[in-house]
Amino acid sequence: MHWHELSTETKEQLEQLKLQQMAKLSVDEKVICVTRLEDGFFGMHNTCPHAGAQLHHGHCNKKGIISCPLHGYKFDIRTGKSADGNNYVVRKYQFKIEDNKLWIGWKNY
Repeated sequence: MHWHELSTETKEQLEQLKLQQMAKLSVDEKVICVTRLEDGFFGMHNTCPHAGAQLHHGHCNKKGIISCPLHGYKFDIRTGKSADGNNYVVRKYQFKIEDNKLWIGWKNY
């Protein structure tokens, strides 16, 4: 897992998100859809694999299911897997807080 420390400014911006509100975050040339749920921050690649819409313009429910704003395809932000029963998978990102710093992580593949 590759971990990247987010700036204090980015951490503060993400902490301002309301539950289920989504934002776009760019890290190391990666564009990520981020949301805040009751149990923390979660992220996935911001582009829908179906037609290329930006997922952060969609909707997130309490369970962390993201709906694409273009055609309504649904993805679980915790796993990156489709919640519609199709085979789409979106790259996911993890967040952790250590020593009051916010980190984002991803697998190198």
